[in-house]
Amino acid sequence: MRTQALTRWVVALTLAGLLSGIPGPRVLAKEPSPPRSRGEAKTAPAGALPATVTIVKKWDGEFPVSALKKLPRGQQKTPGGYIGDPGTFADVWKSFKPGEKVPAVDFGKNMVVFTRNVKFYNRKAITKVTLLDGIMEVQGVETVTSVPVTNKVAMAMAEVPRRGVRSLRAGDKFISVK
Repeated sequence: MRTQALTRWVVALTLAGLLSGIPGPRVLAKEPSPPRSRGEAKTAPAGALPATVTIVKKWDGEFPVSALKKLPRGQQKTPGGYIGDPGTFADVWKSFKPGEKVPAVDFGKNMVVFTRNVKFYNRKAITKVTLLDGIMEVQGVETVTSVPVTNKVAMAMAEVPRRGVRSLRAGDKFISVK
């Protein structure tokens, strides 16, 4: 008896909403997602929140446009990316912080993520890194200017654990992490 009354109440509310013109739930634009291999199952339950990743170290500064070729292949024009080996990191560091000793990074456990604005010279700082279903996302703050990038970009980098990371989101692109 209670179940029938409850069912009638739900049906009445639903009909009232439809007849009154109250819009139903909004359909949001689908976020781009990285390509998945065939048969790969999602590991995070629907509606799961991303886990905050520990930032081991972080740096910010300027990076010469002429040195963009030192960044990993395919990441020279993206707003973000990652460095996964000590040789590339040392080359990038020498342009990022000339005259400063290259910081020690445990590339066996960690990687270095970076972010920058590729259109305008806006100072950047990484404030948070998250991981959900193998996708890492770098979040931060930046100043807002209309000064176009000419000979240097403002860039921020952070050392973070690489465990469980399959790809890094850089704007609307996904960079595979090896």
